[in-house]
Amino acid sequence: MVSKTRKVSFYRLSLEKQTPLPETRTVRVTQLNNSEIEDCFREIYNEKMQVLSDNHKAINITASNGHYVIEAISFEEHRAFLKIGQQNPSNTVALRDRTTLETENVPMRESQLLELYTFCLIDFESGIVSYIGINGAPKISAVRNLFDQTLKPGENTSAHLAAIMTDDILQVLVRKHIISKVSVTVAVPEDQILSDIGLDIENFDAIRNVRTKTATYKLVGRRNKNIFTSSSKLAEMIAAIKIKFGDNLQGLTANAKDYNEKSQTYDLLQYNFTKTVVLGREDEGLLTLDDFKDALVNTYDLYRTELLRYCRS
Repeated sequence: MVSKTRKVSFYRLSLEKQTPLPETRTVRVTQLNNSEIEDCFREIYNEKMQVLSDNHKAINITASNGHYVIEAISFEEHRAFLKIGQQNPSNTVALRDRTTLETENVPMRESQLLELYTFCLIDFESGIVSYIGINGAPKISAVRNLFDQTLKPGENTSAHLAAIMTDDILQVLVRKHIISKVSVTVAVPEDQILSDIGLDIENFDAIRNVRTKTATYKLVGRRNKNIFTSSSKLAEMIAAIKIKFGDNLQGLTANAKDYNEKSQTYDLLQYNFTKTVVLGREDEGLLTLDDFKDALVNTYDLYRTELLRYCRS
């Protein structure tokens, strides 16, 4: 029987607006509050999304790493429940009879595409996004792309998603005088993503089309020198790495120390705020939208107070 357990990850959504200062080359950067972020989503929901036959709303999003359809299943009481899908090649999917073990092609019209999808819940009162990780489905960055690509041109507003971590480890690290090394280990993803990472031709040809290898990238500073201009930049880098690699991220460590202290290695993945959920009941067949929504809502409501403690205001 297929496992119905999934991992839920949590992110802090923020929107940043840049305003050029008159007669200068500098810009003023302001953070939108949660109410303003919800207003931005409401504008997208009301003006940019098309209405579906079941009264859900949806929009096409094109990004550098693929095409998405983001479907708003519900938007009420300051919460949006979203289904995020992307095209799946039709020749890799079939219907199999559980008794006879015979397969048949999935019936499709010419205008249809098969789609892999996952779900997320946005609470605009807290700015927290709860996301279910499903192999092959779009990454959480699709939510960021939704805002970046649909806000009014010329407003210079950009969206950011920061993975929520227990703040103890970040507070320890940013107080260290020297962060000397960051190591990132990722499972080898599909060929197109390998190309995006920037591997040279020799390395690319050596590792593509395999499923079990990992690649480790190390940023190493000069002796007794901090690799960050500001230690707080580490938090930004961690968020960017997690959004880039998603479920392919296998390892993330940082080496840090104070002056006259031996360097210590900190396993940052141990401090992710994630929860494992069970979707539906074991004796049920196909999962429904309510199974995913209940899992997200119940898990978020249970840990909301704790999550807010780990969110920097």
